[in-house]
Amino acid sequence: MDRIFAISDTVNTAVHALALAAASGGSISASKAAKELDVSPSYFAKILQKLASYGLLVPSRGKRGGYSLSKPAEAISCLDVLIALEGEFPKRECLFQHSICRKKTCALRILCEVTSTNLRHALENTTIAAVARSF
Repeated sequence: MDRIFAISDTVNTAVHALALAAASGGSISASKAAKELDVSPSYFAKILQKLASYGLLVPSRGKRGGYSLSKPAEAISCLDVLIALEGEFPKRECLFQHSICRKKTCALRILCEVTSTNLRHALENTTIAAVARSF
């Protein structure tokens, strides 16, 4: 039953980075945020750069440089973050990496489809602002 939710550590880190920015008035310092989220600064920098290239963050240079949210946290969903980093919502049809059942009526396949639909809906309706409330 490996990774039923299929949300990568990168997406998880990015969601929390954006939430941390929202909780900090809309911007973050990459080095401070990496420390607070307990992730490698170089790994974290790559995530922030991807979020900036997708338009979810705006980088700022200089002594007080960092990253700012490009729009209100209420307008960014967790699904937006997943799509920005992974391109599409991962769909699982089987608990195995590749489907092994011959029939499309497998009970576990149906479970995967229902779970996937519910997860997509939850990510679409959970905003960065909602996650930020936990900081």
